[in-house]
Amino acid sequence: MKTAAAIVIVLALAGLFGKDKKKHQPPPIQTRPPVFTKFDCGEPGTVPFNETSKQRILKFGMGHKTAAIPDDTMEQVAHYTVVYAASYCIEPELAAALIARESRFNPNAVSPNGAKGLGQLIDSTARNMGVSNPFDIQQNLRGSLGYFKLMMDKWQGRSDQIDLALASYLIGPGNVERCSCVPDSSRIYINDIYAYRQKMLGM
Repeated sequence: MKTAAAIVIVLALAGLFGKDKKKHQPPPIQTRPPVFTKFDCGEPGTVPFNETSKQRILKFGMGHKTAAIPDDTMEQVAHYTVVYAASYCIEPELAAALIARESRFNPNAVSPNGAKGLGQLIDSTARNMGVSNPFDIQQNLRGSLGYFKLMMDKWQGRSDQIDLALASYLIGPGNVERCSCVPDSSRIYINDIYAYRQKMLGM
């Protein structure tokens, strides 16, 4: 009887430790529909402006932006997100979800490590992307989405291309290259972006 009781206690403790271990595992990348829905892309002025995407982004942004951002600023952000997403052939809702996760659509956002503006560009990336004023809405979106397009191109041909591009945007391409995988530290970030995108597409 004592032996049986000891076994029960050991099994119970093992179950508790097992639950605790599972609890601390990073969340998996969420299953999602194909990222690139049908949309026109090309240089500004060469394709029709995607008003549907703008209205989705604007509606989502009005509920997600920080209170300090005026509505007319949010409208500019939505408009130019669509313009520059189209110029880089990035789905507008994915582009907007990235910006929402980075800054909550705040053109004046500054992170503790000095990343600035809508796409949270660090100074060296801003310079490389030709951005002289990271707090300017158009410049920042052009630079941020242009940089994301570079990350997309870097992982062209991989089935997890967009996950890798988002991870590269977050922690730097060199860190992703080292394992040629999506690091666990990027999973919550990526999941948030896909969740924002899905919400916009449903609006």
